[in-house]
Amino acid sequence: MALSMWPRKAHFGRNRRSDLRTFCAGDTVIDVLSPQPRSSVQARVLDAGTSGLMLSIPFPLAPGALIRIKMTAAVACAEVRHCTSEGSEFHIGVKVEEIVPLTAPEG
Repeated sequence: MALSMWPRKAHFGRNRRSDLRTFCAGDTVIDVLSPQPRSSVQARVLDAGTSGLMLSIPFPLAPGALIRIKMTAAVACAEVRHCTSEGSEFHIGVKVEEIVPLTAPEG
C-alpha cells in the first residue's frame, strides 16, 4: 500500500458520507503502518459501510494515517479519514483501500 497523499483536516458539521452505514459491534486488532508504526492495537468496530468502517481505538490517529485491520479470513488495508475524541477513546473513520485474503482459494 502506498503512502497517503491526503492532507486532510478534521471535518465538523453534517454527515457527508456517500454510503449507508450499518451499526455493528465487534472486536478486532489493527496495526498502524504510518506515520508512527504500532502493532497489535485492540480496536472495536462501531459501524460498517460499503467502503469504510468506524473504529474505536485508545489513542488519536491523524487523517492520512495508514492501518491494517486483521479479520478472520483476510486483512484490510485502510486510510484514516477522520478522528474524533469520544471520552477516553477515539473514533476513527477509515476508507478501506484493499482486502487481502489470508489463504489462497483452492482451485
